[in-house]
Amino acid sequence: KTIWKRKFFYLFTCEYCFSHYVTIGFLLLTNYHLLLMDWRGYVIAGFALVAVANGYMSLFALLRQGIVKEKSEIKILQKQVEEETTSTK
Repeated sequence: KTIWKRKFFYLFTCEYCFSHYVTIGFLLLTNYHLLLMDWRGYVIAGFALVAVANGYMSLFALLRQGIVKEKSEIKILQKQVEEETTSTK
């Protein structure tokens, strides 16, 4: 297997690596620079964009964990209420 085939299939197993590849692609597609107008602007923009994206993904994961926790707590409370109502009858 060539290195490009291995890299291509590895993309789908490592989200962190995939985010860097997507960032590089969009930076080249949009010609986006940050602070400097040469190759260093691409590097700074790439790391800044990945950092912001990882921050948003972390916040999203925390939000989803909170939702799952609340749903499980609601199910537990519903079971307790059902047990109380069946035991009082």
